[in-house]
Amino acid sequence: MSDSGEVSAYDRMVWPEGQVEQWLVSGEHRRELQAYFGEAEYASLRALAIVAARVSPDPERVVFFVPGIMGTQLALARERPEPDNLLWLDPSDIHHGNLTLLTMPGKTLIASGPVLYTWLPLKLALAAAGYTMRCFVYDWRLDMNDSAAALAVQLAACTARELRLVGHSMGGLIAHAVLREPAGERVRQLITLGTPHGGSFAPVQAVRGVYPLVRRLAQLDPLHSPEALSREVFASFHSLYQMLPRDIQGDLIDPRNWPRSGPQPNATVLARAPLFKPGDPDPRIQTIAGHGYLTTTNVANVDGEFWYRYDYAGDGTVPATRAVLPGCRAWYCQVAHNELPRDPAVHAALIALLKGRNPALAAEPPARHDAPVSTSDTELRRQLTGKLNWMQMDSAQRRLFLDSLNSPPPQAR
Repeated sequence: MSDSGEVSAYDRMVWPEGQVEQWLVSGEHRRELQAYFGEAEYASLRALAIVAARVSPDPERVVFFVPGIMGTQLALARERPEPDNLLWLDPSDIHHGNLTLLTMPGKTLIASGPVLYTWLPLKLALAAAGYTMRCFVYDWRLDMNDSAAALAVQLAACTARELRLVGHSMGGLIAHAVLREPAGERVRQLITLGTPHGGSFAPVQAVRGVYPLVRRLAQLDPLHSPEALSREVFASFHSLYQMLPRDIQGDLIDPRNWPRSGPQPNATVLARAPLFKPGDPDPRIQTIAGHGYLTTTNVANVDGEFWYRYDYAGDGTVPATRAVLPGCRAWYCQVAHNELPRDPAVHAALIALLKGRNPALAAEPPARHDAPVSTSDTELRRQLTGKLNWMQMDSAQRRLFLDSLNSPPPQAR
């Protein structure tokens, strides 16, 4: 599949750093931004931007945000004056089957800014508290050792007196790895949000073609099934395998422990996963974990397919027990995985922690007594199967689809 050559509305929405915030404050491009964010999100961001604009951030207090997997936009370069072809996340490219351009190794892609849905609420909330915010923009498909090395270069170039890190999901693993590097010695604090310190089972489902995000993306792609996207695209990402749990029965690093039928892991990339080692727990690390959402907490190969155990002891992606580190302080909130960088209560907790105070979050997750449920690859493949035509959706239907991309499966039996 090649670049369709079309310049989409999403291609034209990759703005220079700070531009969107200026427009939010001034009210310029209101209609365009409302179409991009949705009216409710636009109103919320505008209110935050106006408050943040009244504060002069301290250039000596810098917070680097490290987004998780898929938290950075990836694009295929075009000759100017045309904008680059945004692949992640541009629904029109998915509609044309171009998601396969993310396959590694393949065409060289450029990281073209953070995904604003995740980044802007966090940036504006912490900027309003007086912090200078920077986002580490990187290609999240790569080996996390390479990403950590690139982050170390940026940290070494920062001369601020106070240097702190906030890592969401996989970004927390990259930030943790940097702490052991010379550039990480100056970092005073790392706060992780929903980071799979102990691994996550979402990568297993992504490789198997049963992860809800993969299946929803395939609904927009008229050319590829979820299983095809898993085989051709997601199974090629080095970072996915580096987030696999390494402490369960039936070692997931051994391809012989995966089912023989259905999409398979890339054995070469899988074998390299143990080469990434974030490091030992560090007293500078504090963690915030989500709970109360149906989350995969275990997997087992039974009769030639994976069976997944679900319960409410996580944020929908990472089990709460795997989002904390031994010896590091942890707090808990009932917030879904992708909402952790966006939630006002989490913002307040971050500001408290950055100022050296305890946040107004629970020190222990509340006990729940819901019975766990199990479901299999076969059952998950029966869900989210119909194709959708992005070009025929109205604005409300598009917004609903995008907002549900990271939702859990419709049901787990």
